[in-house]
Amino acid sequence: MSDQPSFFSEIKQMLVDYFEAKIQLYKIGAYEKIAKITAVLFSSIIIALLGFFLLLFLSISGGFYFGGLLNNNALGFLLIFGIYLILFVILILFRKKLLEKHIMNKVIEQLFEKEENDQ
Repeated sequence: MSDQPSFFSEIKQMLVDYFEAKIQLYKIGAYEKIAKITAVLFSSIIIALLGFFLLLFLSISGGFYFGGLLNNNALGFLLIFGIYLILFVILILFRKKLLEKHIMNKVIEQLFEKEENDQ
């Protein structure tokens, strides 16, 4: 009879250890997913910032170029402004199709990337 309490206590301890290990595994998986999303977000911000500067200097160059063609720098920059205004309106009208859906798909792809690799 003395073996039964030790058997049940061993089983109980094994179950506790199992659940603690399982919780630790879920925590590590969550940390990995957070790290991946953070890395993708950070690299996307850097790419967007570099793209912004590229577009800024290209726009300034375009403004001076069209200003030279029109013999008026103000009209050249106004033309560039008009192009950006049209792009802005298109982006506002189609933001759900163009941006939100793409961003959501990228985040979901990063969240489930590990499960696809495991299978």
